[in-house]
Amino acid sequence: MRNIIITAFLILSTAISLPAQNGTDIDQKWLEANYTKREVMIPMRDGVRLYTAVYEPLTVDHKTPLMLLRTPYSLKPYGIDTDDRINENKRVHYMVGIGNDMLNYAADGYIIVYQNVRGRFLSGGVYENIRPFRPVDMNPGTYADDATDTYDTIEWLLDNTENNGNVGVKGVSYPGFYATLAILSRHPAIKAVSPQAPVTDWFMGDDAHHNGALCLADVYRFGSSMYRERKSPTTKGLSALFKTDEDIYEYFKGKSISGLSAFFGDSLKFWNQMMQHPDYDDFWISREPSLHLTDVNPAVLVTGGFYDAEDCYGAFRTYSMIKKLSPDTELYIAAGPWYHGGWDNRTYNHMADAWFGEASGAWYQDNVEYPFFRHYLEAKGEAPARVNILPSGETSVQSMQGVPSDKFWKTYSEWPPAEMTYRTVSLSSTDSLDCRNISQAGGRKLSGKLMKGERSYISDPLSPVPYMDIESSSRNKAYMVADQSFAIWRNDVLTYFGPELTDTLHLAGKVKVSISIRLTSEHKGALDGDIIVKLIDVRPDGYCMLVRGDVMPLRYRKTFTEPHPVKNGSSVRVEYEMPDIDHYFIPGHKLMIQVQSSWFPLIAMNPQTYLPNQYRAEVSDYQPVTVSVKAGSSVIGLPVCP
Repeated sequence: MRNIIITAFLILSTAISLPAQNGTDIDQKWLEANYTKREVMIPMRDGVRLYTAVYEPLTVDHKTPLMLLRTPYSLKPYGIDTDDRINENKRVHYMVGIGNDMLNYAADGYIIVYQNVRGRFLSGGVYENIRPFRPVDMNPGTYADDATDTYDTIEWLLDNTENNGNVGVKGVSYPGFYATLAILSRHPAIKAVSPQAPVTDWFMGDDAHHNGALCLADVYRFGSSMYRERKSPTTKGLSALFKTDEDIYEYFKGKSISGLSAFFGDSLKFWNQMMQHPDYDDFWISREPSLHLTDVNPAVLVTGGFYDAEDCYGAFRTYSMIKKLSPDTELYIAAGPWYHGGWDNRTYNHMADAWFGEASGAWYQDNVEYPFFRHYLEAKGEAPARVNILPSGETSVQSMQGVPSDKFWKTYSEWPPAEMTYRTVSLSSTDSLDCRNISQAGGRKLSGKLMKGERSYISDPLSPVPYMDIESSSRNKAYMVADQSFAIWRNDVLTYFGPELTDTLHLAGKVKVSISIRLTSEHKGALDGDIIVKLIDVRPDGYCMLVRGDVMPLRYRKTFTEPHPVKNGSSVRVEYEMPDIDHYFIPGHKLMIQVQSSWFPLIAMNPQTYLPNQYRAEVSDYQPVTVSVKAGSSVIGLPVCP
């Protein structure tokens, strides 16, 4: 989530001029000549007032739509007086985001509105992380949440601006969550909404946890500022309690979660709440907005990045839930090989040493997002295709640098593609990957007998597997496509190589994992552990690009609401799904699968001894275990397209 500040607000921190779709160069000089800025405090139904920056065109010959973005992040520069008087200097200090992800709307004369949600910066009230949503019929007249705040804001804007009566809402990450809540506000003027990498479920797959496993590197640093509570309205953000110049692998290694929690004491309420709710209980379920996406009236464009380190899960979850709960909604999705918010970077072309074609962000903004809003807010132009996907495939710099991304975009009628079928690759008792099933037309069953036996490794909490082969004082977003060759040589990682491909293999959809394992330990009590599976594309140049990886705690193999220990020496089956991909494995490349039990410190080290609350683990609870993966019965389900 912290990257939203970079991608949405700081990309144009220098005086860069970018052309809008109609060729208009949108920069600070143009904005000051064509837009005014009002800073107002809009009253909510419970009396709380929210800071709102309203950018209005100076000369437009017709009423235009409203574009609204609600955020907990800074909207600087602030110019409003503390006594709530409107700033008299209206034509200076424009947010750089207007000349970036909002430039098409500015060029078309839209009224652009940014608002700080309650409890953040100059907005009144109390902030709550991912505030639970209550349906309208449960709300008394003065009850207020993020949905009612959206409703009340739009009511004020409709009455106090020269608009055409139609409202669009968009936002990335946290603002994507508030875009989802705008849908749930049920305001009739909202005609189109785009939740982009929306925070959706902080237990299952976004930001704080993956399948209930704590995302330590992200949440510890980010939460040490975001989870702080302000004393009064302010134009300044709260500094982080945790800072280090040390390599985060070395900093976190050997430390227990209980010891790390003690560092914060009582200063971070939400962190302490997370530590008190280790399982998927009502605390987390109440913060899952997609469960309420029934009877959705506005058109919805969900946008996400296949290589989004923060909220990859949220985009596909939001899309699938609207598709399931509101089948009549005019629903769209766009996804590409982007980092978190990368589609707002009009010149985006690569992560780490994986290259994806030039200017995919510009193509998305000009050919998908802007036409979507223009169609529904102005009744102009054609809507985009229902599914717009920029897949990854050939990723070497020699082949992809300088090549326009527009030649690679694909459209489908639905996601995942209707023609997709699942086929399995099997883990053997050696370092080979049995890929016969994916090379047979029609998905026929494997012929012959799979190799029996198992492969084992020792997972040692004092020497966990790094998530990436770098030294850094913070988590690197490029880990999503990083070279995994370093892990081949570790004795606590099982690597399985497939044969060199002679045909193209196109995967589009979720990756499914079904692994049979056995845990043994000198520790006499019940055991626990994590299983991390990585799907990798091995290029001819030796770069082993991560295509998808994720973690599954063994304690949640049966249900996320109640943990179950693993009996020492017993075999268990672990089944889970990893977020969607769209990737071409091309001839000359190889598939590779890696299995391990730590991914550190991206994921907090599992103590590997069972505790009812794993966050209360002390240093002595962290014990080595031997993990044995059974051949034949351990398979990876791949979403294969013809």
